[in-house]
Order: sequence, then structure tokens, then C-alpha cells
Amino acid sequence: MKTSFPVLIFLLSSSFLFVSGKSRIGEYYLGFGYGLVNENNKAFEGDSINLFVNSPGSETVDFDLSYTYAGLETNSSRETYWRFGLNLRYHFDDFYDNQGMFRPFLGLGVEYLGDSQNLILEEEGFGWSLEAGTEIAFTQDLSFIFFAKLHGLWKDFSYNDFNLNSELTWWMDDEHAFALSYLHMVDANVDQFILKYMYSWK
Repeated sequence: MKTSFPVLIFLLSSSFLFVSGKSRIGEYYLGFGYGLVNENNKAFEGDSINLFVNSPGSETVDFDLSYTYAGLETNSSRETYWRFGLNLRYHFDDFYDNQGMFRPFLGLGVEYLGDSQNLILEEEGFGWSLEAGTEIAFTQDLSFIFFAKLHGLWKDFSYNDFNLNSELTWWMDDEHAFALSYLHMVDANVDQFILKYMYSWK
């Protein structure tokens, strides 16, 4: 956690040296990822499989479908956590279309959380999410996304968590990309690092 902030500051400051490049927003792609999960008080740790699809709905709206399954080792047992979500993301393209590098966005979504031992949230069930962030295009091949996300359960709005997400993406060409993602769940005190592969067909 201590090393992530200098890296973030470096990436943000370096972005002013580059022209706009390929975007993760407004593109058709699907992908998968493998992640490592760690609770900072050593209550549990494990790994995760992540599947996702992104599809533009219009010039300014994207739909994002995602599924995460994690196997978590506690001191006494092995538990599972999974999440299935559909998110709508509205992006503001004025900065990007005018040869800029920033692409701010707002999002809202619905999801289902399966967490029988309540390791992440207090209960499992249908939930909601709100997010705000920006993408920064460094070069034609390199981009960075940072966003904050608030999510919780419909049955009780007091069951919620605040997430910080950052992701560095490298496009090998117009179709294939790799990304390194870092997620911090603030209330659950959980960190997750994910290596992703993406295929864009348009």
C-alpha cells in the first residue's frame, strides 16, 4: 500500500508529457484475469478468477458485464466469494476528442454478491453500485484508469463498502491487451492485484 501512491503520482505527472492514445472506454472487448486477494489483518487470503465484457451502447455510454469468483483461506476453513454485476458507464468525451488525454466518467450498476461467511460485506444478496473516475491515455499503447466505487446491498443500505480502483493497460495491437489492476476495499480492508488479458474485436 505504501508503494502504490508514489507510483500513482508518477503516472499522473507523466501523463502531461504524452498525446492522447487508445482508450479502454467506448470499445468492444472481453477478457479474463487472475488475481491475488489479501485481508490486511491476515483474517484471510486467496486468489480470484475474473471475467468481463465491455460493449458501447451509444457514443457516450458503455455497458460492462463482470463476474468474479474468489477462493479465500481463513485460519480454519476455505470459503468462497463471488460477484456478478452489470454496470452502465457514461463518459465525458470533450477533453479526449479535442486531442486531450483525460476521459472522465460516471457509472451506476446492479450486482449480486455471494458471500456465505460475510467476509467482504455483512450479508450477501442483490446490490447496487455508483462510481466516478477518469481514464488517462498516455500513448497510443498505454492508458491508466482510476475510479472510486461505492457499492452495497438493496436490503439494507448500511451494508456497503467504498472501493478504490486503478488499472494500467498496455495494448499490444488493436486487438490484444494486458492490464495490471489494483483494488482496495476500504471498509473490508482488502487488497486485490489482478493480471488481465483483453481481446477487442472492433
